[in-house]
Formats: sequence, structure tokens, C-alpha cells
Amino acid sequence: MNVIRSVLRYVRRSRWLAALFVICLVVDSAYSSLSPLSFKYLIDGAFIPKDLDMFWLVMALLVVGGAVAMAASILGERLLAHITERAMYDLRHRIFDQMSKQSIDFYNRFDQGTLMSRLTSDISALEYVVSGVVPNAIQHLLVISIGVVLLVQLEWSLTLILAGGLILLFLCPNLLRSKATRSSSNYREVHDRYVGTVDEMTKGYRVVRGLNLKRFMMNRAEQKLRDLYTAGFQVTFIYALLNRLPLLVFMILNGGAIGYGGYLIFQDKLSIGSFVSFYTIFLFVGQSVSSFSQLIPELFRAEVSLMRINELLDYRSTLSHADRPEPLHGFRESIRFHQVSFGYSDDRLALERVTFEIPHGSLTAFVGPSGSGKSTAMQLLMRFYDPQQGHISIDGKDLRHLDEEQFRERMGAVFQDSFLFNMPIEDNIRVACPQATDEDVREAAKAAQIHDYIMQLPDQYKTEVKEFGASMSGGQRQRLAIARALIKRPQLLLLDEVTSALDPNTEAEINGLIESLRGERTIVTVTHRLQSVVNADRIVVFQHGRVAEIGTHDELLLQNGVYKEMWDKQNGFVLTGNGFSAKVTGERLSQLPFFRGIPPEQLHLIAELFITETYDPDYRLIRENEPGDKFYIIVRGSVSIIRQGVPVARLEDGDHFGEIALLRDIPRTADVVVRLPTILLSLRRDQLLIVMERFPSIRSILEQSLQERMKDHSLPEGTGKEKGRNEHTMA
Repeated sequence: MNVIRSVLRYVRRSRWLAALFVICLVVDSAYSSLSPLSFKYLIDGAFIPKDLDMFWLVMALLVVGGAVAMAASILGERLLAHITERAMYDLRHRIFDQMSKQSIDFYNRFDQGTLMSRLTSDISALEYVVSGVVPNAIQHLLVISIGVVLLVQLEWSLTLILAGGLILLFLCPNLLRSKATRSSSNYREVHDRYVGTVDEMTKGYRVVRGLNLKRFMMNRAEQKLRDLYTAGFQVTFIYALLNRLPLLVFMILNGGAIGYGGYLIFQDKLSIGSFVSFYTIFLFVGQSVSSFSQLIPELFRAEVSLMRINELLDYRSTLSHADRPEPLHGFRESIRFHQVSFGYSDDRLALERVTFEIPHGSLTAFVGPSGSGKSTAMQLLMRFYDPQQGHISIDGKDLRHLDEEQFRERMGAVFQDSFLFNMPIEDNIRVACPQATDEDVREAAKAAQIHDYIMQLPDQYKTEVKEFGASMSGGQRQRLAIARALIKRPQLLLLDEVTSALDPNTEAEINGLIESLRGERTIVTVTHRLQSVVNADRIVVFQHGRVAEIGTHDELLLQNGVYKEMWDKQNGFVLTGNGFSAKVTGERLSQLPFFRGIPPEQLHLIAELFITETYDPDYRLIRENEPGDKFYIIVRGSVSIIRQGVPVARLEDGDHFGEIALLRDIPRTADVVVRLPTILLSLRRDQLLIVMERFPSIRSILEQSLQERMKDHSLPEGTGKEKGRNEHTMA
């Protein structure tokens, strides 16, 4: 079996311990097999002739042999513990090393539930094979081999008759092997999906509680539980049969041994002592055969686990690796995207023939509507994926041909989620540069403007981070993440939506921090909030997977293109009260198709009716089929539009939704769920009706605008995403 060969490979480092362990097994098995032979000498040589000397001789041999066997058994168990744990250490080390080298496609292929199941239950199954199945199998085979030799010596004819039945004991499990393997593999796959659901529940319990999603999660869990019940029933029943068949055969053989042995005694062809010895040895051999056959199902299970673990170990990343990577001594000139195309699936490209340049030492921003390709470009630059066409080069060298370790040593990255490890603050910063001194850690913290906060903590830099930094504010986590990136003194600093989940004041502080880092290194930032990049040296504007415009903020405004449209959409709001209270101008309302054509003085009155609402992530703002009476404009943040449980759109700063509710008393046609901390301006229908009573022309303008909007079927009714603004693909 493959699993046996794999076990032998796993214990290769411990081959001398394994050899000594086998010797201990031989001693223990020899005593177990030979001790029943004592009945022949006790009965025929001591009891019947009343020979006391023979009795004490046999007893002395049993005691001495038992002591030696016991010592060998204890030593063998100690050796086995060393062999098993070293083998499992090597296996786990290989798996973790494999996982650490993988790109994102590996984690897309194996979700967290699958990985956790394979790293726990599958490794445990192999550990049981190394520590239990294989040693027991070796011992049983030794007992069978020695026992068969003794049985032939005692009575060859009876041994010959029983041999056929013993062979059948070996063959029984193979009758159901294919079904057992299939059922076990199916059960593991179903179990992976169940573990994934449990993982969703534990990670998203705040969302489940906050949005009252208990019934939704129970429905998801019930289906997984039903599948687990069906698969579990099949695998349990088949493996029960595998255990029962050998026992049935052994019962038949046991009756045959007693019957034929008794016949030989009555014919004076076999002494009573020889029969007792023969039958006792037969029981040992038969029990060993039966036990060995019951180990075979465990090997079947382990074979499935081995296949699943090998699937992890044999996975080859989609990232290419040069046989002789070029060294990267530094970054001196520029980064260039040349005719780069990439898609997350075969049927659609997220980037198509993209070409642009990032000068050395510049602050370059990637901007664009949701789904435009800006985040994809960043992920390619981080080398989480490789282009399908074209190439990305640093100082003229293709990124795929460079030494990846050297590239990552010169790169620092900060992400939107600002993940922190559950360990002291100083270790969270130092983790990116293990050789950094305490002074280096403090310098990085000062550069990230987090040092003063750390010094106020009771244990200062020794303070333990718990729950991945949940007790810290978003700005504090981001500053720690920036310090972690800066401690490497990176030549290239990549920032992926680092301020999108922050409040306005904290965002302004982080933007100021980023500005302070200019000139020391090349900085590339991805953001959808244009106010953050007005001072950037170069802004690359993405749209529909292509580069639409490139320039500075002032140059792009003059082009009157995509950037100007995004800028106009995100402006026209006044934030007060530390950024948590907002107002909209009448001029900004005039840019919305729904209000277009209304006189400015009337728009000013309508603008005064809007009130500020703020929401945290995962809040369900609107429920499908519930009555609606509000219109919303997103000042800052992002929401998802979900129809019948399927996300259909993502709205961001400046987008609007719910205009139908201002004129029609109809149910909402989609759910709206908050994705990031969001500031909204809302207008209630009853307040707008008061204005329309004063100015009846407003109703006719709004009715006409609504009719035109209703013709656009690209989004569910009631979501005010302007056609062509954003594409809802993975960015």
C-alpha cells in the first residue's frame, strides 16, 4: 500500500531507532508465541508424570522470558514515541513550509475549513498509522509467522486444513476496499464543508448576532449536517462490515480446530498436552490474523488521508519560478507594466493590455471605480499572481525572473485589514525584520507615529496584542502595520486601501503620515478616495480593466474624463463635527440624474432636508421586500447591494440608492449591507413631499427622471448606481 511506503519514508530519519524497535518487537512477539508451547511440557512432561523439576524449569523459563519481553516492550514503546513524533514533526514542517511558499491561488483552492481538516484529522489518521497500525501489524505478522512454524511442528495436517481459513481472513477486507475508500473520501470532503461552516460561524458571530442571521446559518448548517449524516452512515456501516467479516471466519475456524483436534485425540494421533498447546497457539495466531485484518480498514482510512495531504504537498503554485533567478541589488530606475493582462477566471479579464510606469522615488496612486482593476494591479505588483500576458519589470528586469526573497526583502506592504499577531507589540513590529534591535523597533514606531501611544500602555512595547488587535482602534492597528513595514527600510512601500475603513480624522492623520514618508522610498497606494492622493506625483486611473488616464491631480481634472467624474462625485459634501456630521450642497444634488433639472434655489431647500447617518460594517441597512421611505447618498464608505442572497453591486463614496422610495410606496427590491464604516446622508419621503407641495414642478421632474432610471435594468430597482460608472467585478 502507498500508505506503508509513505510511513517508511517518514521514519527514514529514525531508521536506527526503527531497527532497534523491530528487535524489541521480535523479542516480545517471540515470547507471546512460544509461551503457549509451555502447556505441552507442563501437561505431558510435568503434570501427568508428576515431575516437579520439569515444572520448576518451565516456570523459571516463563518468568525470565516474561521479564525480558516486558523490558523489550517498554523500550519499544519509548522508541516508538520518538519515531512517531519525529515523523509527525517532519510532516507538519513540510506542510507549513509548503503553505508559506504558496501564492493566493493555493488558498483559493484550499479554503480554511479544508486546510484545518487536513492539518488535524488527516494528520491524526497518519499519526495513528505510524504509532499504532504499522507497529501492531508488524507484531501480528511476527506472531503469525512464529506461530505457523510451531503449529506445523505440532500437527502439520491440522495446520494445513486451517491455513486456508487464515488466508481467507487476510482477503476479507479487500472485498470491500474500493467501497471503503470511496466512502471515506466522500466523508472527508463533506466533513471539510461542515468545518468550513463552523469556521464561518465562529468568525462571523458578530454579524450573525447583529443581523439576526441565526435562521440563515442554521439552514446552511442543516444541509451540511444532513450530508454529514448520510456520508457518516455509509462509512460507519462499511467499516463495521470490514470488522465483522474476519470475526465470522475466525469463529468457523475455531470450531473446525476443536472438532478435528478432538478427532485426532480419540484416534491417539495427538496428545492432550500437544492439543492444548496447538489450540492455544492457534488462538494466538488466529487472533493475530483477525486483528491484522481489522487494521486494514485503518490503512484504507489513512490512504485517503495520505492522498489529501499529498494533494497539499504536491500542489504547484501558478507563479513561475526561474531556474536561475536574477539578483536584485536595489531599485534605482522605475517599475513598468508592459501590456499586462490578467483574469481571475478564464472567461473575463480583470486587466487588459495595461501599460504604465512608476518612477523611482515617486508617490504613485492607483485609483478607479470599484472593479476597475486597480487592486488587481497592486496584487500583481506584490506578486500574489503573475500576468497571463505581458510582464512587470523592475529596472528592466522581469519580476518573474528576479530572486523572490530579495524582492520581498526590499518591499514593504500594508493592507486594509491591518492584521496583527497575538504576541507583544514589539514582536509585531519586529516580525518583518527579526534581526532588528529594540532601538530599531522604536524608530519604526516613531516614524509610524505610534510610539507615544505605545508608551502610554502599562507594559509599553511588551504589551500583548490579543484577538488580533481588536482592542485597538483602526488607526492604531494601521500605524502598527506601517511600523512593521517600515522596520525593513523598504525601497518599495505598497499600500492597499489602508484608509478605507478609518474615520475621517484618522484617515487624515494616516494620509499625513504617508506624506511624511515621501522622498525616502517609492510608494504605491491603492485607494478609491481621491482626496487622499491630490498630492501624488502620478495618478493612474483604471476603468474596465484598462488605464484610462495618467497624470497629476491638476492635470487629470483638466482632462475632464473619468478622474474628473469621480472627483465631482466624491465632492460637494461638507464634513463637520470631527468628520461624523455631513451636509450636501445643492450644486452636488444637481449632478444626480434624479434631481437634474430642478432649479438651484429649490435644490438648496432639498439639501437642507438631508440628515447624517453613520453605520459600522455588516449592518443591514435595507432588507429586501420591506417598505422603503428613504433615499441615501454615500458620503464616505461602501455598501453591498444583495438580491435574493446574491451580491449584485458595490456602491462607494458619492453613489446613491433608494430614489424610488421618494415617490413610490413599493417594497425594497434588494438588501443593502454596509461593508466599511459608512457615513450616509438620507432624505425621507414625507419631508420631500412637503417641498413638492410648495413646488409642484419638482414632482413632475422627479417622475420623469424616475421613469428614465426604471428603464435601466443593469441593477435592481431602487439602487442608484449610475450606469457605466463602476463595474462589479473583483478589483
